[in-house]
Formats: sequence, C-alpha cells, structure tokens
Amino acid sequence: MVDRGKELLVKDEERGAVSIRQRLLRGKSALLVRYIAIAFSLFQLYTGIFQFTAMNQRVPHVIFAYILIFLLYPIKTHGRKDCISWDGYLFALISLGIGLYVLSTWFKKIGAIGMAIPWYELIMGGIFIVLSIDAARRTVGWAFPCVAIFFLIYARFGEMLPGPLAHKNYEIERIITSMFITTEGIFGMLAGISATFVFLFILFGSMLREAGGGEFFLRLAYGLFGHVRGGPAKVAVVASSLFGMMSGSGTANVAGTGQITIPLMKRTGYRAHFAGAVETAASAGGLLMPPIMGSAVFIIMELLGVTYLTIIKAAILTAILYYIGLFLMIDIEAQKIGLVGLKKEEIPPLKETLKDGWHFLIPIAVLIYFVVVPKVSVTRAAFWATMSIPAVSMLRWRKRATIKQILDGLEKGARTALPVVAILALGGVVVGMITLTGLGLMMSSVMIELSGGHLLFLLVLAMIATIIMGMGVPPVAAYIVLAILVVPALIKMGVYPLAAHLFVFYFAVIAGITPPMAPDAFVASGIADSPMMKTALTACRLALVIFILPYIFVYNNALLLVGSYGEIVWVMVTAILGVFALASALQGYMKRTIPIAFRGLLLLSALGLIMPGFKTDLVGLGLLFLVALYQVPDFFKKYSNVLLREGAYRFMRKKESGSSQFPRNHG
Repeated sequence: MVDRGKELLVKDEERGAVSIRQRLLRGKSALLVRYIAIAFSLFQLYTGIFQFTAMNQRVPHVIFAYILIFLLYPIKTHGRKDCISWDGYLFALISLGIGLYVLSTWFKKIGAIGMAIPWYELIMGGIFIVLSIDAARRTVGWAFPCVAIFFLIYARFGEMLPGPLAHKNYEIERIITSMFITTEGIFGMLAGISATFVFLFILFGSMLREAGGGEFFLRLAYGLFGHVRGGPAKVAVVASSLFGMMSGSGTANVAGTGQITIPLMKRTGYRAHFAGAVETAASAGGLLMPPIMGSAVFIIMELLGVTYLTIIKAAILTAILYYIGLFLMIDIEAQKIGLVGLKKEEIPPLKETLKDGWHFLIPIAVLIYFVVVPKVSVTRAAFWATMSIPAVSMLRWRKRATIKQILDGLEKGARTALPVVAILALGGVVVGMITLTGLGLMMSSVMIELSGGHLLFLLVLAMIATIIMGMGVPPVAAYIVLAILVVPALIKMGVYPLAAHLFVFYFAVIAGITPPMAPDAFVASGIADSPMMKTALTACRLALVIFILPYIFVYNNALLLVGSYGEIVWVMVTAILGVFALASALQGYMKRTIPIAFRGLLLLSALGLIMPGFKTDLVGLGLLFLVALYQVPDFFKKYSNVLLREGAYRFMRKKESGSSQFPRNHG
C-alpha cells in the first residue's frame, strides 16, 4: 500500500501538483515556460542573498509571475490546455513591456511626487490594473478579483453611499497614479512580502518535495502511526500537517495526500464521509502549523513589525492543540467501531525509513538554526535552507538528487507560487483603495458601534465576516482584507495585536471547510465518493476545537506563550485536558458510550478547562473527574477496594499494637 501511495504521489507531482487550472504544455511551449520558471526561481534566490531596492526586487518579481500566469493559465477554464493561445503571448508581452518601462523610470518619479503624469502612463497604469485583475482571475477564480473591483468602484463613487461609509470621490487619475509606479498599490508592501519571504519558502518546500522529502514524510507518518488503532486516519493527519507546512494550501493538501490516505481509511473500515472529513480537517491544520502558515506569517510580520520567531512561538501551541484534538477524535472513533492498525507488511519499518531519509530533516534544522542562533533575516535563512537541499541529498547514496530533479524543483517552485503572487499583487490594490478612502478607520468605528462596546460580540462579528469572506477566496486573500478592516477594531477594544491578527487568520483558514462553500471538503468528498455537505459538516465537527481556541487566546495570551512559565505550563495542561473532554463529548464515547446528560457535563468541563481562569479550571477538572468516575467504574472500584483493604489492615495493626501495651487480663 505504501508503494501504491508513492506512485500516486509521483503521479500527482508529474502532472504539476500546483493547480488544476494550469495548461499541460508540450514541446517548445513547455520548454519556454520551463526556462522562464527556472529563471524566476534563480532570480529570487539571488535576491535572497544580495540586497535589492524595493522596486528593483518587486517589479521583476511581479512581471515574472504575470508572464508565467498568462502563458500557463488559459483565458477560459474550458479552453485548450495543451498549447499557449494568442492572448497568452500578447498579455505576457504587454506585462514585460510595462515592467521594463517601470524599471527604467521609477527612480525619476521619486522627485516628481505630486506632479501630473503623462497620459500614456495613465493608459499603461490602467492596463496594468486590468492585467492584475485578470491574473488573479485566471489563478484563483472570480471571487477575489470581484472584491478588488468593488473597492476600485468604491474609491471612484464612494460619495453615493450613505452614512459613515461615504467619502469624497477620487478621480480615475488619482486612483491609477496611487496604484502604479509607486511602492504602494500593485508594487506595494504585499508584493514586497511575496518577493522577499513567501516565494523562497514555497521554493524551499518544492525543492524538498522534489528531492524526495515528500516520500520520506509520508513513509515516516506510516512508520510512526500505521500500526496503532485507527492508524490510516492518524497517518492522514501527520502526512497532511507535514505537507501543509511545505505547501501552505489546504486544497492542494487534500488533492495530494488525500488520494493516498482517503482510500486507505475506507479500506480499513472508516465510513467514506468520515475519511474525507479527516483529510479535510488535517489539511486545513497544515496552514495553521509553522513555518509557512499559508504565507500569513510574513504579512503579520510586516504589519506588526515583529520578528518571525515571535509569530512562530505564538502559533505553535494552538496548532499542536488542534492536532491533539483531531487525534483524539479519530482515536475515539476507532474505539467506537473497533478498528485496528495496518498489517505489519503494509508498514515501512521506521528504522529503515529514518536511515534512508534522515537527511531530509537537515534543511529544516538549517532554517531553524539561522533564524534562532545567528538571527539572520528570514529571507537569508530561507535561502540557506533551500541551498542546503541539493547538498544534503548527496548523502543519499543510492538515490542522489540529479541536475534534472534540481531544475524540476526550481520550475515547480515558481509554478506553485503563481497564485500567491497574483493574490498579493492584487491585494495591494485592495489595501491601497482602503487606505486611500479611509474605509479601514470607518469600518472599525462601525463594528465597535454594532457590538455595543462588548468584546465578545465584536469577536463574533469578526468571526462571521471572516468566514463569509473566506468562503469565496483563498485564506491569505481573506486575511489581507480583514486585517485592514476588522483587526484595527479588535485592537481598539484592547486585544493583544498578535492575538487579533491570528484570530482573523484562523477563521479565514477554517472558512475553507465551513459549509455552504467548503472547497477543501468538496475536493475530499470527490476523492472519497461521499456526500459533499455531510463531509463538510463532519469536518467542522472534527475541527471544532479551532472554533474555540481563537476566543480563548484573545482572553488569555498564555495560549500564545505570552506570560510567566508557570502560567504557560498550567494553561497547556488544562487546555490539553479540555481538548480531551471536548473530543469525548462530541464523539459521545470514553471507554464506553456516554449518556447525553454526561456529554453535557463534558462540554461544560471542556469549556471550563479551555477558558482562562483558575476557578473555571477547577470546575472543569471536577466535572471531568465525575464523568471519568462514571465511565470507568471498574478502575475506581478496583482501587477503592485496595484503599479500603489497606486502611483496614493499618487499623488492625494499630489496634494490635495498642493491645500489647494494655493487656486485657490485669489479674
């Protein structure tokens, strides 16, 4: 089965493993795209070690991406995908021409701020905004481009809106000039994040997979958990978290690892919808797990001005708690239906797996070393970690990385990054329009007013807005918009800034598994051949802990590892117990079936343990003990009898000792 999984993984990589929207080119057109993609990756590696000015780095980055997007993505989803159409060549050439013009003139524009720009630059700027919208449409669909178009219309005709949302109208010339040939708009902060951080981490993951790291992590997951109760589902959790750490895309995780894990779960006894839901929830969690976190970690770095290590430290405990909760849900389900692990012959020996692939852990260690010890920039750390991959692959005596594999990694890294670059470039337009119109400040005031000044109500409003936005756009796109519109309101209400950003990002991720849209769950249901809505609802039940944890770390920053060591340890212990209580309550099982009344007590126990406060923790522990006392009567009966016998024995010994001092017969 593992060999079959390896074959599926290889086939998934061969057909791209980057986007089902991309053309499958052949012949000279495929070679053209390959050379451009490799050049793109080499340029980014070069900028990772040599410092460029902002525009000299961002403009080539965006132009490289647009050229590849127009060559690789057809203008219509049902168009021909085996060759490049005329519009692809035309739009690629226009992007190249505009990019060269910007590179040759941007420095002169620094001294011309406030002056009227030539008419031909206005035309070029308008065309480039349209190209940015089309590039995002081709890669991720219409949802996010529609958001950008809305904000552009809002900037032009905002005076027509009622109340506090109204603003003075901005002329088209003002809109274009603020978006083009400046370090705002398309070539703004978000494009800079993409060019400096995001691309190199995506390339790192791509190179690691191409060198054989993907196969190693899959075999490692099988070796660690294949033999335990419900092993295939736990393999899915581990494999999806590892792949999610590298890819940063929940849907891509489901499509990649789900082809292997879902059929295996079904074969070992899991119901089809549950197998699809496990893969969905596990893949979504990959975006919450450092080091990439769906690229949001780098945006938070720039917006808050904090270090990369600060965000990683804050996010790690919550991600671990999420996966503990998922593991417990799976384990309890396996107990309920009496599942066992895989057969021994289906599991690769752990010792042999580590012996063959331990060196794939070295690049990750290199990344951590450069971030923690010399504390170099994250860009430089990603550069050295990526460069270490070809070097450590030489330690694999029987299967060293070839030049072709290295070039394939460079190509696939560039192709994988294209949707992210398109989102962040167009996201610059959205952020630029929000800043220009002052909508962010107005929206913060409106949300605080709607909540009546109550933080809990404001958090609920923020959650609803984020999930609705995240249903139609990728998590990073939803986060970008809500980080500008919603996060300032949370911070105004006294929320720790990092907690506010993570709150919004977590719900942007969960939107991918939340009905009615739930794109991650729908991909999994297609693989599992299960009802789509049932799969999505089951995934939400499995992932329920992540709907609760963001509220908790807003009120108690110890979950973000902020505070004294004693407080952090106490919160960790009680949170793990709370997650266990929540999993048992949702599954209705703890050694045996739990009656409905005791499930209610377990839910209260879970909330008490997860919520901050010593008193609530004590209440939660007491309720958990009562339910455990009911659920495991034999255990308590056995030890209570032991205690009673021991007590009686001690009492009799004491009595006999007393009798020797005062004999009964004094005669």
